[in-house]
Amino acid sequence: MKPVVLLFVACYLPGFRGGGPIRTIANLVDRLGDDFDFKIVTMDRDLGDVFPYDNISVDEWIAVGKAQVLYVSPKMLSFRNFFKILNGAKHDILYLNGFFQPNFTIKPLILRKLHSSVRRPTIVAPHGEFSPNALSIKRFKKSIFMIFERFFKLYEKVIWHASTDYEALDIHKIKRVPVNDILVANNIVAEPKNIDIESVESERIEPSALNVCFLSRISPMKNLTYALKILSEVKTEINFDIYGPKESLDYWMACQELIDKLPSNIVVSYLGSVDPENVRNVISKHDIFFVPTLGENFGHVFIEALSSGVPILVSDKTPWRGLKGKNVGWDIPLEKPNDFVDALNDMASFSKAHRSDLRKSCIEYALDQIRNSNVVEMNKNLFLHALSVSR
Repeated sequence: MKPVVLLFVACYLPGFRGGGPIRTIANLVDRLGDDFDFKIVTMDRDLGDVFPYDNISVDEWIAVGKAQVLYVSPKMLSFRNFFKILNGAKHDILYLNGFFQPNFTIKPLILRKLHSSVRRPTIVAPHGEFSPNALSIKRFKKSIFMIFERFFKLYEKVIWHASTDYEALDIHKIKRVPVNDILVANNIVAEPKNIDIESVESERIEPSALNVCFLSRISPMKNLTYALKILSEVKTEINFDIYGPKESLDYWMACQELIDKLPSNIVVSYLGSVDPENVRNVISKHDIFFVPTLGENFGHVFIEALSSGVPILVSDKTPWRGLKGKNVGWDIPLEKPNDFVDALNDMASFSKAHRSDLRKSCIEYALDQIRNSNVVEMNKNLFLHALSVSR
């Protein structure tokens, strides 16, 4: 029989507002579902939604792709019900997503601490929550929790899953755990269908203005305010399209104030959220993808932009480094705003031939990353290591 992985995550398919972790787990299940049985416990609604998903059975296990999924309603979020899930869903490995997640990480860990009957080898994936900039958001609240979890040794004897070597360093720095307790397994990326360099080029004409795309959650972490401040210094004509759910009305109001002050050469449009299957199509209609994030442990949307033939302009707080040397974009320290301005002005000045070369490089680079067979083995070994610990 296949080993069983019981996986807790706040948002899963068909949701999409939870961002990268949803795609990470969906790709993991798709590629490893023949080797492991995945049982996923998640909310019955998308991030920030008041109502549950349409046409999905709630509070019972149902098949979704290669996994069994339990969509739990708010009334099921009690310790008592979570204990029933942990005790009733036979599993060999417990896999938790997010360090600060109150329901889908902290509650299972407390129950694991209190009840030996539900203890299994446990993997925790922080998904970038230990980066310095991520920790700086709601710092006081996070600091209080970390005092609590250290005192009660809540994360004792867990296996830490880092998506990159950079994240492994962050985990080691914050948690002071042995290096052997941190396993690096890069995120699995689904290969886009119908990638065709020639068709991407044929749809484009020489633009009169630079078409810039921001597609992400509109939150302090994704740093839209910084992007708008950069745009205020750019002299070329720019159409700046913003896509993504508004996580905070206060933060959006701060963005709106900056938008209202932009010079006339910058035209901004907010175009709402985008369904996951339409992300590449939306990005492909732009010349450059600009999200100066405060930090990413991976960033699925960046590989989606590159596979769409669109160069990316990001901070140096992501795993996507050395982009200019690869002819696929720019990664720039946030402390150097003038370099962001220069990158946008440079992109606007590129000839059609230069942009064509850039698009080809982006797609070729993205395919090399997506087709890296070592990534699947790294994720498989993560679970095999957990099983070896139990033995």
